[in-house]
Amino acid sequence: MPLAPHSALDSEFDVCVVGAGPAGLACAFDLHDSGLKVALLEAGGANPIPGEPDVRAAEIAHPEFHDPVDIVAASALGGSTHWWGGRSVPFDPVDFRHWPLSYNELLPWWDKAADFLGSKSVSESAPPPAFAKLKTFDATRDECWGPELNMGRRWRQRIAAADGPAIFTNARVTGIARDGARVTGVKLGDRTLRAKKVVLTSGGLGTLKLLLLMQRETPGAFSDALGRGYMGHLTGSIALIAPTDRADVQAFTPRDIGGQVYARRRMRPTPQTITENNIVNIAFWFENGGANNPEHGDATASARYLATRMMRFGRGEGALGPHVANVMRAPLSATSGLATAAYLLAAARLTGRHPRHTRLTPAAANAWRLDYHAEQPPNADNRISLADTLDSAGLPKLKIDFRMHDEEIEAVVRAHELLDADLQHANAGKLVFAGDHAERIASVRAAARDGYHQLGGAAMGNDAHSIVDTNLAVRNVEGLYVASGSVFPSGGQANPTLTIVALARRLAAHVAHE
Repeated sequence: MPLAPHSALDSEFDVCVVGAGPAGLACAFDLHDSGLKVALLEAGGANPIPGEPDVRAAEIAHPEFHDPVDIVAASALGGSTHWWGGRSVPFDPVDFRHWPLSYNELLPWWDKAADFLGSKSVSESAPPPAFAKLKTFDATRDECWGPELNMGRRWRQRIAAADGPAIFTNARVTGIARDGARVTGVKLGDRTLRAKKVVLTSGGLGTLKLLLLMQRETPGAFSDALGRGYMGHLTGSIALIAPTDRADVQAFTPRDIGGQVYARRRMRPTPQTITENNIVNIAFWFENGGANNPEHGDATASARYLATRMMRFGRGEGALGPHVANVMRAPLSATSGLATAAYLLAAARLTGRHPRHTRLTPAAANAWRLDYHAEQPPNADNRISLADTLDSAGLPKLKIDFRMHDEEIEAVVRAHELLDADLQHANAGKLVFAGDHAERIASVRAAARDGYHQLGGAAMGNDAHSIVDTNLAVRNVEGLYVASGSVFPSGGQANPTLTIVALARRLAAHVAHE
């Protein structure tokens, strides 16, 4: 069945969900399955077109810290899952020191979110014995991926089903219709879709824009916290990790945990480490080094590099001799590894799914790249507001005033140094840094940019200063709800998609119960 024709916009709905990313799809399906008449509006079409429609068109005050909006979000069925990394990671208990909800309250909803994403929520296993001796960090928790990362593809049959929510594409919402303090629907240019309740799931920036437009129409409708405390994550790599026992690396490689779900082990600071040392919550994991550097000494990596150079008719940097020497030291391993890599690449091209390598390429002799993903604490100076310039619909563009600050950058470096000390104390390994403390600070600062994880700005809370309550209902506006990263009071170390979908499914259950 084709998607709903725009003539059906004249109907009245119980609930209108704005935005068909993973949160919007999950919320709309659940609401429909509860017996409600649901409209799901998506500004884009089946596939994203970068920059169009410019739902999130913005002026960026500090482009060195925030990537352009046309590459950090997608207007399409499935939203940004058209190009996300697919990581499903629950928050840690320590993160909820800033939340009005508890870890245990969200735990069952993470499981429901993982079901929707085709992944797994909480995945843990015992680490190698040396890593089990860590005192200030732990290495038990995984990040997970499902076999299909694009939610538009994963749920395409449900999207096209005759019995489902009415889904409208190329339906850009330009405002919220109200009768006094009560929602009556949404504005679509010069027409209005009528609905008793409205749920905003159009990403962090898209949701904030609609709330800011409401605030412009009705000054004082929200507290001055609206748009403030916008957050992202700090990501990058400033060190290698050299395990004492090379065999321990296998415990940190992606592994199949059943149902075509893959998991990868992370290392995290304990809650006591975070609070006593005043560091941010952060996760570390082993990552592949560059195959072009023969110093890794890995036969399979050198075989892949040599094959790539041959496909490019020899074009590339660096001498081939050291790579040939690596292959000759273990020719059978190189042949097997090359065949596996070729199979994964072919499978990825046929299915559109990311390959999952079950071995890791060293970055140097007995040393692997160590990546990090760290929280950025909320800062009121990081703010989303309306600009004076207009977008293609004649509405104000967003103004993004966002920076990474010295305190969180320094906290990331301190976390690395604490991990290094803990690894050495447990005789599990050590970190290998490229420079001194000042150079580490400079490296983190050089990589400190985001925009993909649009968190905060409409934080939930129990007091009147918060924008939404614990049921995600917008304060002072009856019938309006938000299910996006903008409601996060803090960002934690985890990638946010699993928690956003968990909140969306929890909200759907609440609205259906009402």
